[in-house]
Amino acid sequence: MKKTGKFFIMVMVLVMVLTGCSSGTNSEAAPAEAQEPAKAELPSVAAPEIASVEIVEQMPEKELNFAFLCFQNNPFWELVRNGSDIGAEYLKNYNVNVDYVVLGDVLDAQTINAGIDAAIVQQYDGIVVTPFSPGTEVYIDKAVDAGIPVVTLFGESPVPSKRTAFLGQEAYAAGQFAGKYVADEVGAPGKFAIITGLFNVEVHEQRRKGFEDYLIDQGWENVGTYEGKDKADLTYNYAKDIMTAHPDVAAIYMTAGGPFGAARATVEMDKVDDVIVLGYDEVPDNLDYVEKGEMIAISQDVSGVALNGLITLYNKVVADVEPEPDFLPSKTEIITTENASKFR
Repeated sequence: MKKTGKFFIMVMVLVMVLTGCSSGTNSEAAPAEAQEPAKAELPSVAAPEIASVEIVEQMPEKELNFAFLCFQNNPFWELVRNGSDIGAEYLKNYNVNVDYVVLGDVLDAQTINAGIDAAIVQQYDGIVVTPFSPGTEVYIDKAVDAGIPVVTLFGESPVPSKRTAFLGQEAYAAGQFAGKYVADEVGAPGKFAIITGLFNVEVHEQRRKGFEDYLIDQGWENVGTYEGKDKADLTYNYAKDIMTAHPDVAAIYMTAGGPFGAARATVEMDKVDDVIVLGYDEVPDNLDYVEKGEMIAISQDVSGVALNGLITLYNKVVADVEPEPDFLPSKTEIITTENASKFR
């Protein structure tokens, strides 16, 4: 992987000063007084509106390069990119370059670890990463031990690491939040199904368990759990299968990418009034269905998390400031027809 930041080549030039004899006298220049380099002034720039982490009032001693490591397998990542771009533009004022690095579309530990390793080799000053899988904590620790602070977003290994902070939802609580919404809307216990993203992604599993535990405790029945792999087309097919096999299913819950696929299935099968379709994130495809009353979405302030992650990293690298506690929860909000327009 090629680093996209600026590189500088230092060249040493030897300048020889020849002192000649003038008519009868030798002159010797007085030594110049040593001067301290002028300190950079803090920029007079307002923080982005979606920022909730305050930047330290201190400039870096040198130009900094941050790596933002992420993926691209569904529209969720467009919101991540938006927040990273806002953060990159803001941090330019503080002499920081941000390289947004897409690792691919497979959210596994091997891919994440390879990305962290490459960032270490290229000697970035800090890393923001979305390490969803167990096993990534080893390489996060490797980066920190190499003097490169790491901030994690959206999901991480259940095994503790040396990262500076984690920003995102408390996933199990988010699942419980979704379960309560369904129970309150339907009233009496019924049947539900779950289409998760990936079984090997911790945040997806915690959301799944939170939702399932809440409804089972309320007397509901789970008629099936499926792995949609963050794909809207797979989610669409599973939703049609679920509603065909269980015509009385009351809710279909998605833990990750592509929930609008299930909404499309309910529309085509004329089940919008019978089945609650509930998924995550304010991506445009979801909002299209939410605005028409065909699904419910849960916001986790994706762009805000990405931006605040970069500011948190800046504070650590420049001033060794770490948040207390080291888990910064994102805002969780139900998106319905009534409030969907503000998420546009």
